[in-house]
Amino acid sequence: MSQVNVKKRGTKWQYIFEGAKIDGKRKRITKSGFRTKKEALEAGVAALAEYNNAGAHFEPSEISVSDYMDYWYKNYTLTNCKYNTQQGYGRIIKNHIKPAIGPYKLKSLTPSILQEFITRIYKW
Repeated sequence: MSQVNVKKRGTKWQYIFEGAKIDGKRKRITKSGFRTKKEALEAGVAALAEYNNAGAHFEPSEISVSDYMDYWYKNYTLTNCKYNTQQGYGRIIKNHIKPAIGPYKLKSLTPSILQEFITRIYKW
C-alpha cells in the first residue's frame, strides 16, 4: 500500500506517491505548486484515493491509453481471440502502442497525435 509523502521544493510544496510498476519499473506520481504542506498533503491523499479507485469505476476518457489497452486485452482479447492472435496483440501493445502513446489520457488523444504515431510505424 502506497503512502503520500510531501516535501518542499523552493518556496512550494509537492506530494509524491508510488503508482503501480509498469514493466518492472517504478512509477512515481507527483504534483507540486502547493502553498502549504497541509494543502499538498490533502491533495496527495485525494489523488491517491482516486488512483486506487480507478480500477473499480472509471470514465474511459480519464484513463491512460496504456491502462485502457491492458483493460481491452484482458476483457476482450483473452476471451474472444485464439492464442496466437492474443500473443500478437500483446506484442503490438507492449512494443509499439504503450511506448508511443501509452502515457496519454484517452480524452487527450487528437487526430494529429494518432496520425503521427501511424506515420512513424509505417516509416519503419
